[in-house]
Amino acid sequence: MSNWDAIQLDNKDQIATALKNISSGEAIRVKSGEVVSVIDAMEDIPLCHKFAIAKITAGEAINKYGEPIGAASNDIGIGRHVHIHNLKSLRASNK
Repeated sequence: MSNWDAIQLDNKDQIATALKNISSGEAIRVKSGEVVSVIDAMEDIPLCHKFAIAKITAGEAINKYGEPIGAASNDIGIGRHVHIHNLKSLRASNK
């Protein structure tokens, strides 16, 4: 078993991906390169879902794999679940 609960995939990312189901209030061990830091989950985060490891302001691009995957539709605090309720796609259809 690994000694971390989540992973930041690129150092430009403001999010990490949960490697297990995480409960609100749980201390999350986040691996970033060779460093493991701990942040508190502010809400439940399902397995393989994203959560903020840095404060993200409304309208700010959210990076995963070092590339923007969307923009925050509202402010997102550290330890908060990042999903369709607060992430707007940057790949809007032109149709």
